[in-house]
Amino acid sequence: MPHRPAAATRRTALGVALGGLLVTTACDLDDLDPRSDPAPSGAPTAPPVDADTVLVADVVAAIDATIAALPAARSLGALPAQLTALHLAHRAALSDEPAPTPAPTGRRLAAGAAQARVRRLERAHQARLDEACLAAGSGALAALLASMSAAVSQRLASLPRGAA
Repeated sequence: MPHRPAAATRRTALGVALGGLLVTTACDLDDLDPRSDPAPSGAPTAPPVDADTVLVADVVAAIDATIAALPAARSLGALPAQLTALHLAHRAALSDEPAPTPAPTGRRLAAGAAQARVRRLERAHQARLDEACLAAGSGALAALLASMSAAVSQRLASLPRGAA
């Protein structure tokens, strides 16, 4: 009986296929050396801007607008300063940039009008924080914005009842 050569086993065929794949996709080791990269030309490219970065910038702008509107409520005593401190703390959690100093307003609202304005202003700000919280892509950012909204809500609840 003549000796017949052994047929290729599945393991052998799989090994040859994987080896061939490795050979065809192998890279040159010089490509892995960072020193072989060409010198960068021109200015470095800026990283892409994600949606959360834009959202944070919008929230910081809203905080700045809220802070700028509070000096008109000076007739409420320490309340505008307390709210400003709260908003500055929120701003510091979102941005390293210094907060703009609000321009002093010559106008001073009466207590009832000031109270109504602060209540409207803080409700609108809380609504913006709620919307931003829902729009956040990052869970950590959403949690931070939710806690800011809760802090504003707590301050709103502690506002004196009167002109609404």
